[in-house]
Amino acid sequence: MSLADDLLSQAGRLTNLEPRRPKQASLRRAVSTAYYAVFHLLTDDAARRLVHGADRDFHRTLVSRAFAHTRMAEASGAFQGGTLPRSLATSGVAISAEVSIVADAFVLLQQERHEADYNTGGTFTRHRAEAAVRLAQTAFVAWRTARGATDADLYLLAMLLPLNRP
Repeated sequence: MSLADDLLSQAGRLTNLEPRRPKQASLRRAVSTAYYAVFHLLTDDAARRLVHGADRDFHRTLVSRAFAHTRMAEASGAFQGGTLPRSLATSGVAISAEVSIVADAFVLLQQERHEADYNTGGTFTRHRAEAAVRLAQTAFVAWRTARGATDADLYLLAMLLPLNRP
C-alpha cells in the first residue's frame, strides 16, 4: 500500500477511535489526514509520472516536495468548474468529471483541514469527520479513473508549475 492509501485508511480509523464520545483530537486528525491522503495521492502520482526507473526514489521525493499547498489549491480552484485556466485554454483539452471531482475535493478538504488544524474554537462532529473521509475516498476513486489522461496530466502540471502567468 502507498502512503496515500495508508493515510486514507488511518483517517477512517480515527473517526471511530472512541466509539461513544469521540475526542476532538481524533476527529480533527481524521479531517487533516483525509486531506493529506489526497495531497500525497496527487504528488506521489505526479512524481512517478515524471521520474521513471528503479532506484529513483530520491528523485521522486524531490518532485513531491516541490508541490506547494497554496499553488495546488489555486490550480484546483481553476479546475473545479470543469474548465481549464486561461493559460491552458489553447490546449483544446476538456476537463473530465473525474478531474473536476478531485479538484473540488482538494479545495474542500484543504479548507476543512485549515479549520481542523487552526480553528481550535470550533467543534468537530463525527459526522463532519466522516464526511471528509468519504470526500477523500471519492477523490481517490475519481483520480484512479482519470490518472494518465491528458486533463489529469495538465491538472498535475498546473499544481506544480506557475502556469497562471501570461
